Amino acid sequence: MSEKIMNNKRSAYMLTIQDATFDDHQAIADLHIQNWKIVYRNDLSEQYLAHDIHLDRKQVWHQRLSQPMEKRHIWVAKQSNQLCGFICIELDAHQDLGTLIDNLHVSPEAKGQGVGKQLLKTAAGIIEQKAQRQGIYLEVLASNLPAIGFYQRVGGTEHCSQTWQAPDGTVVDEFVYNWSDAGQLRC
Repeated sequence: MSEKIMNNKRSAYMLTIQDATFDDHQAIADLHIQNWKIVYRNDLSEQYLAHDIHLDRKQVWHQRLSQPMEKRHIWVAKQSNQLCGFICIELDAHQDLGTLIDNLHVSPEAKGQGVGKQLLKTAAGIIEQKAQRQGIYLEVLASNLPAIGFYQRVGGTEHCSQTWQAPDGTVVDEFVYNWSDAGQLRC
């Protein structure tokens, strides 16, 4: 667990980053659902976002946190014991690109407060210690311009474009962003 005093324009607050536990699965699913409903509202079907997303994301996070995998690491960021972000990585998921950042989500209220950067730094530390390949990559929807801007600001570069078949069957354009070395995110 790491604790850091963070400052934003309004106040100082304590940010705690710790390994996710099974007890976090519901809050993680809720934040994942909340963000997808906002960010992917023009990319995924109305049916999925209104109904199917709830069971889908809850099953995903229940499974991930009830059946841990050696190469998967999940951390939560909390302010005043309330979840404000999470990151999920899979070490050495790609032969050339290295570790996959499968999920990085920050609550709308905490965006711009350094939560995403701290989660990336935490992940980078484990990647440096445990991964065989030091590279990091993630997939981001082409329509998610705020996330793309964030990844560029923290040193990510566009590797390629591709499509993603979403859980509702929709095919969506996306980019792969990468960092050649996890140390780039420790700064």
